[in-house]
Amino acid sequence: MGAKQYDKYLDHWKVDLYEQTVTETEDVQMINKLLGTRTRQRIFEVACGSGRILVPLAKAGHVMTGLDMDNLMLAKLFEKTQGLENITIVQADAVTANWGEGYDVVILAGNILLNIVSDDDYKATQQKFIQKAYSALKPDGYMYLDNNAFAHPERFFGLPGEHVIFEGTDSWGTYGRYILANEKYDTQKQLVTGTRRYELTLKSGETFSKEERYVKHVPTVQQMEQWIVDVGFTIEQRYGNYKGDSVSETTHRAIYWAKK
Repeated sequence: MGAKQYDKYLDHWKVDLYEQTVTETEDVQMINKLLGTRTRQRIFEVACGSGRILVPLAKAGHVMTGLDMDNLMLAKLFEKTQGLENITIVQADAVTANWGEGYDVVILAGNILLNIVSDDDYKATQQKFIQKAYSALKPDGYMYLDNNAFAHPERFFGLPGEHVIFEGTDSWGTYGRYILANEKYDTQKQLVTGTRRYELTLKSGETFSKEERYVKHVPTVQQMEQWIVDVGFTIEQRYGNYKGDSVSETTHRAIYWAKK
């Protein structure tokens, strides 16, 4: 079997396991809480994936536009949009795409700042996303930013050994594991580097694995808040978790509701 055929199985497995594993709803509940009594808002979600956040908001009556570059994730999303006429889907790279303008809300969720894939400087690209969110909003519009935040990232990243992130069987009968290995954290540059390894066993019993290097810039709470303010936002709400607690050394998220 050629490399392209292996990649077909790997891509399908990754999407299926994401659907099986990432099922939380706390962020959707938080967004609804922040929206309050606002109805039929024009909302733009960046990196919408298979619609975990986008579809519930559309069902709540908001006019949704979702952008993502993963065609298999978007195929899953299309399956969920049957009967919903208030969803527009755009396939594009969020780094280079035009996000449009005039939205009531722009959603940057799902640890999007940590998960940016770019050939450019990661820190600069993170700032760029906040700038693009500002430009895409109408006056008095809001950005919802939701990202991991660690008071001591060196205690979370760069741990020795291998760590299984996802493990399971997809709808084709392919069993696999997604593993992070050889991770290092540079405290000066705030960069995490390591190796992603995918180990798959097909239904036929055939096995293969694939490795790729990754780099992530881990922004501090102070950096994120400075970027938000510098572009012109006013932070109206900030939370350290979905319970609504303040950001502190014991919380692990930075959730912002910022007004243009």
